[in-house]
Amino acid sequence: MKKTNTINLGGIIFHIEEDAFTQLQNYLNSIRKHFSISDDQEEIVTDIESRIAEIMQNKKIGIITSSDVDEVIEVMGKPEEYGDDDTADDFNESATIKNKTKRIFRHPDEKVIGGVCGGLGVYFNVDPVLFRLGFLLTLFLGGFGFFVYLILWIAVPEADSTSDRLKMEGKPITANAIGKAISEQVEKGLESGHGKNVLKKVFSFLGVIFNFLFDVLKNLFTILGKIIKPLIGVILLVIGLISAISLSGFLIIMTGFGFGNEFPVMTYTLDSFFSHFPLPQIFVFFGLILFVGIPLFQIIYLGLRLLFNMVKQSNAVKGTLLSLWIVGLLFMIFFGFRSATLFSESARIELDVVLKQVVSDTLNLNLAPHDYFYWDEQDTKIIESENGEYRLASNIQLNILRSQDTSFHLNIEKRAQANSYYDAKDYAENISYNILENQNTLSFNQFFRVPSEDPYQQQDIKLTLLMPIGKSVYFDESIKYFIYDIRNIHRMHDREMIGHTWNMTDKGLACLNCDDELIHREIIK
Repeated sequence: MKKTNTINLGGIIFHIEEDAFTQLQNYLNSIRKHFSISDDQEEIVTDIESRIAEIMQNKKIGIITSSDVDEVIEVMGKPEEYGDDDTADDFNESATIKNKTKRIFRHPDEKVIGGVCGGLGVYFNVDPVLFRLGFLLTLFLGGFGFFVYLILWIAVPEADSTSDRLKMEGKPITANAIGKAISEQVEKGLESGHGKNVLKKVFSFLGVIFNFLFDVLKNLFTILGKIIKPLIGVILLVIGLISAISLSGFLIIMTGFGFGNEFPVMTYTLDSFFSHFPLPQIFVFFGLILFVGIPLFQIIYLGLRLLFNMVKQSNAVKGTLLSLWIVGLLFMIFFGFRSATLFSESARIELDVVLKQVVSDTLNLNLAPHDYFYWDEQDTKIIESENGEYRLASNIQLNILRSQDTSFHLNIEKRAQANSYYDAKDYAENISYNILENQNTLSFNQFFRVPSEDPYQQQDIKLTLLMPIGKSVYFDESIKYFIYDIRNIHRMHDREMIGHTWNMTDKGLACLNCDDELIHREIIK
C-alpha cells in the first residue's frame, strides 16, 4: 500500500498518495513560475487551487492518485501550453463548454443593487440596462418585478471566485483562463471612468438607497431573530410538554388506572375495541406512542435547541426516528380501520307499550330514585350491577309527541352498533328497560341494563311518550335532564318546561299554568 499525505487544497482537506502529491506540487510550482511576472500571482494560484479542489471534490474520491492528478492537469492545462492569444481551438472549446456549463450568477462588477441584472445580462448576452429598465417599469405595473428581483437576489449566488465568473460567462475553467480573467479584471478596474455613464449613475444612486434599506432590514431581522428565536423555543417547549402530559394522561385513562369511573364511555369503548382486536393491547399503546410521541419529542428538542443552541441531530438519528414514526403511522392506520369497522353498522328494536294503568287526565312524569344514579347527573354513567350479571347505563332520552288514539303510549327504541347488522341487532335486543306506572304517575328508570358479557357497543335508548289530544302531563324537577328537545307552541326550552303542566293540542303542547311572559311568546304555526 502506497504512503499517503494529507493536504489542504483550496480550504478542503484531501488524502493523496505520495507520488501524486509530488506530481501536484510540481504542477502548482510550474504555474507559479509562469505567472511570476504578474502582480496577481498569489490570487491566480489561489483560484487555480480552489478550482482543482472543486474538481477533486466532484470526483468524490477517497485518496487522490497520480491518474487523478493527470486528469486535473488535462482539464486545467499545462503552463507551457498557455498563450497570449486565444487560438481557434480554444474558441471552439469555449463554445462547447459554454453551452454546457453556463450558469446564472449575480455579477459583482456590474452591481447596482444586488448584481442580478448584471448576471442576467451576461447569461443572455444583452446589455444589463435592458433588465434594469424592465424591472423599473414593473414598479408602475403592479410592482411584481420588484418581488421577482428580491427572489433572484436571495436565490442566485454571487460570482465570488474567478471560477464562478468563468462559469457565468460560459468559459472553460482552465488555469490559463483563470489567469487571464484575473488580469483582465485588474486592468478593467484601472480604466478611468469605467462605467460612468449618466444612466448607470442614476441606477447606482438607486442601488445605494436599496442597499441601505436592505442592510437596515437585514440588521433588524437579525436583532428580531435573536429575540424571537428563544421566544419560539419557549413556545415550542411549552406546547411539546403540555401535549406530552396530555398524551400520558390519555394513556393512563386507556389503561383504566383509577380513572375508569371518570370517563366511562371512553373506558368501555376501549374495552370493547380491545376485546375485538386481534393483537395484544400493548401494540396499540406502542403504535400511539410512536405516532404521537416522536413528533412531540422533536418539538421539545427543537424548543431546547433554540433556547440553548444545542447541536442538530445527526442524519442517523433523524432517519431512525422517521422510520419509527412510519411504523407508528402504519399501526395507527390499522387501528383506525379496525375501530371504524367496530361501529360501522347499527340496528334498532322498537317496542310500543300501551299505558293501560294510566286513567287520569294529567300524568305526572318523574325519575325513579336509585342508589347510584342521580337525577342531576347530566353525563352518561355506566356501572356494573352488584351481582355482576349486568351493566347499567344512563344513556336515555325522553321526547313527547301526539298519540294517534285516546290512550297513552310509550315507544321504546333500543339501539346498538357493531361491525355487522346482525351483531348490532343482537346487542340491541339484549337491552332491557323498565318503567313504573299507575293511574296518574309514570316513573322512569334512569338506566337500562345489558348483560355483562356484551361489550359496550354504543347502546342507548330513545323514549317517546305519545299523548292523546286533551290529556296533560306535569314535569317533575327530577325529569329536568331526562327530557330532550320537546317541541311546544311557546318555543320554550326543555328546562323551562319543568314545574309546569302541559296540555296536548292539535298544534302541540301548550302550557296551562305558565306566567304571562312565557304564555305570550310566539306561537308555532
